[in-house]
Amino acid sequence: MKIAIFLSLIGLLSFFSCSQDDGPQLIENEEIFINEVYAAGNDWLELYNDGETTKDVGGYFIYDDATIKYALPANTIIAAKGFLVLVCDDTGVGLHTNFKLSSSGETVYLENNAGKLIDKVVFPALGEEQSYGRYPDGSTNLAISGSSSEGLANGDNEAPAIAETSRTPLVPGLADGTTIKTELISTVGVTSVTLFYRLNGAPFEEIPMAPDAGFYVATIPAQNTTGKVEYYIEAKNNADKSTRDPYDAPSNVFGFLLNTDVLPSLFVNEFMAYNTTCCPDTDSGAEEFDDWIELYNAGPEAVDIGGMYMSDNKDNPFKYQIPADNPSATTIAAGGFLLLWADGKKSQGPLHLEFSLSNTGEDVGIYYIDGREIDAFSFGPQEEDKSLGRSSNGGNTWTTFTIPTPGLSNN
Repeated sequence: MKIAIFLSLIGLLSFFSCSQDDGPQLIENEEIFINEVYAAGNDWLELYNDGETTKDVGGYFIYDDATIKYALPANTIIAAKGFLVLVCDDTGVGLHTNFKLSSSGETVYLENNAGKLIDKVVFPALGEEQSYGRYPDGSTNLAISGSSSEGLANGDNEAPAIAETSRTPLVPGLADGTTIKTELISTVGVTSVTLFYRLNGAPFEEIPMAPDAGFYVATIPAQNTTGKVEYYIEAKNNADKSTRDPYDAPSNVFGFLLNTDVLPSLFVNEFMAYNTTCCPDTDSGAEEFDDWIELYNAGPEAVDIGGMYMSDNKDNPFKYQIPADNPSATTIAAGGFLLLWADGKKSQGPLHLEFSLSNTGEDVGIYYIDGREIDAFSFGPQEEDKSLGRSSNGGNTWTTFTIPTPGLSNN
């Protein structure tokens, strides 16, 4: 029993040791702090002078990698209780650091001009418009905020930060109420969370979201008519700070289509998820052996798949939307075939998808403009340079092709 307890204590000590930052440890405090971090694109760091006198931080070092430290320019001044913003864009000129920040989180260090560590911040993963800072300025209380305050005082409290918003069902029908669920990173001081929604461009209507098992929940009522439903979330706290999801709503919003179109007779007819020497893609100007998916139109009329979706995950039908601005490239003739390259290189043209297939097995499917499934198939491990396809075009039986037929009939 004592041995078991001893081993358990060793395990706990190992866990806490591994959980700590292994970088240099703080040894001096000069009242200069890394006060706020923004790492969601156009990255920046904010320094704060908590002292009562002006500070010259010229020659101070800031870095996220001790082997490549960035020295602040000579005569860089921060006024008493003032701020200095450093742009983290990897240029290394002026107040632009020689490194960028990771939105998945990392550690940033600040040293004085004698090379002594005076501050460090370990920041977590951050979403769009979220920052990580001290509340109030210069304090030991660090938190994620749903809105940033670049070059300005953070105040006593952070803005509410939204971690994730989801809906159920993901693809609603006309008669479906749609439950919207949002999760806040912190609920401290939150006074309200509100769902705003509208149909077909009408004014937004408001529904208070109620707390439920760690989430805030509200339901958009069934609309019983076709069109586009748009929505966003707003959370407010008792410091009169607010944040939205999406962060730039209502200019940018979540949405879904309510649609009753008859689905076209399209099939995932053949695909290859392990292409090494077969079937080259030459759209880049060189031979690239990429994954591919062949679609077959079994209907009597041509079908333009522009605006429809391709996915390798049945739980996410909206993974990649086919561009709708090039019908000459995305239209499948009646009884015809269309080859799509699953290569993660959409810049090469409208028939290149922003994902690749896994040769260990996953899903492959095509979905209508509203997310309804047209055709999808789940597959297992694949053999090198062999395709998997329907033994007859659009048929129910799948077979392995040792001689693949991309863009051609399987029969």
